[in-house]
Amino acid sequence: MIHKVLNHRTKSSTSAGLVLAGASLLSAFLGLIRNRLIAGGFDPIERDIYFAALRVPSFISTVLIMGAISIAVVPLFREYSQHSEKEGWLFLSAVMNQLPLFLAVISSILIILAPQVIAIITPGFAATVQAEIVWLMRVMLLTPMILGLSTAISGTLQCFDRFLASSLAPVFHNLGVIAGIIILVPWMGLVGLAWGMVLGALLHLAIQLPSFFSLRSDQPPVFAWRHVGLKKLFALATPRSLTVIFGQTNLLVVTAVASMLAIGSISVYNLAGDFSQALTRLVGVSFSAAIFPSMALSFARRDKTKLCRDFITSFRQILFLIIPSSVLFFLMRAHLVRIVLGTGKFSWGDTRLTAACLGLFCLGIFAQALVTLVSRTFSAMQDNKTPAWIALCSVLLNIVLIFLFINLLGQPGWFQQGVGSIMKIQDISDIRIVGLPLAFSLSNIFHLLLLVFILKKRWAMPFMKELAGFFLRTAIASLVMGICVYASLHLMAPQVDMQRVVGLVTQVSVALAVGLLSYILISLKLNRAELVQFLGAIKQEFKKR
Repeated sequence: MIHKVLNHRTKSSTSAGLVLAGASLLSAFLGLIRNRLIAGGFDPIERDIYFAALRVPSFISTVLIMGAISIAVVPLFREYSQHSEKEGWLFLSAVMNQLPLFLAVISSILIILAPQVIAIITPGFAATVQAEIVWLMRVMLLTPMILGLSTAISGTLQCFDRFLASSLAPVFHNLGVIAGIIILVPWMGLVGLAWGMVLGALLHLAIQLPSFFSLRSDQPPVFAWRHVGLKKLFALATPRSLTVIFGQTNLLVVTAVASMLAIGSISVYNLAGDFSQALTRLVGVSFSAAIFPSMALSFARRDKTKLCRDFITSFRQILFLIIPSSVLFFLMRAHLVRIVLGTGKFSWGDTRLTAACLGLFCLGIFAQALVTLVSRTFSAMQDNKTPAWIALCSVLLNIVLIFLFINLLGQPGWFQQGVGSIMKIQDISDIRIVGLPLAFSLSNIFHLLLLVFILKKRWAMPFMKELAGFFLRTAIASLVMGICVYASLHLMAPQVDMQRVVGLVTQVSVALAVGLLSYILISLKLNRAELVQFLGAIKQEFKKR
């Protein structure tokens, strides 16, 4: 039974997207439990130590694995498999043999240079605090080697439409981290969090191995240490790596700036960012990953028409889900933070600042989700250079905006008063941290517009008018939904105890039900095609079970 479930194959990109989204939803739920345990169980400085130590291992994992390898492996595996299935497996074998070794070398170098690296990215922390960050970071640097192999397997499974097994990997990763918090931290102290990350990486790999081995069960094993495709992989992965490096460098700058603000600023920014990242992964990453193998295959077959059609369909699907979700997150930001994080050592001031940061992240969530799709579209066409240079422009803009907003929020004036009043934090003495998510959202919108503009010029196809019209209809439906949700929140407030979690959950549940119903009814009129497509895909998946 378990073997059959893990080897489940999807029948369409929409079904694949829904499978990935469902697993992302479960992973996001576990991520919220993880963050609640971190927020309530540790002091602000301990939370800052954990998130600062996580930054460099996350940098490697995202740049070399999630960003470069997963994007480059799929198109090349598709390309070589077009010649012969054995050739495709020889290429993949070479990748899996060399990748862990390469990541081991990178991790070893960073383990040695950890004190110098931490001194650069946390200049605002005392030497004793930096020493503890170094210890946690060195343990966490074991994870990229494991995740490198696991991510290559994920890409392979998705080429064979085995999306369920690969989508469950992040779920088991979060289970490992939660186990570290509950079991290892009481025994080992704060470093138990780091070992929980290692356990999560091992589970990330283990859950995919049965499905991966089943792909090869009816064929003789192939082994390769070298393959001509590795050179092409490096050529494709290098510009893609630059794209992700620019984004991750931006997070290093954010960490350095936040370390010089009030204690707890690093964790406030990261905890708020995790809410928005969960929504981005749930919609943007899921549907982008689902359509990516199909787009890569269309490019390999030189079928430009299907490639463009897949892109437009996924763009509309992401918009249809991400815009109303962003509105809901913005309206209920304080409720979400209070329910998930408002416990133990997480103070009321932390709660309000985190909610404010989340609200400002919401302004650019739609752009962040769509940037993932458009960037993968370039990658499917084996062009990773264009997204890299656009990402660099976006990061430079973000860094400029960070220092501009930090300066404006650090002194009395119209900007500080306006932001404080809108986000309801005007009575907090230091609100500079909210300048970081505001800069991030604005730079992501710029990033998306530039990517789409260049893609339109390259394809010379009039899809912008269609997408702009769909964006407008979805925005109108989301606005009406937002008004209904806002009204229901205020009508429910006197009916429940707002000081208790049960009251907050009741209020949010009613508002969500009203929001979902109103959005469906409006979409029947404005975006009927997308609604029918999603409902049809859901029905198809349930019928197969």
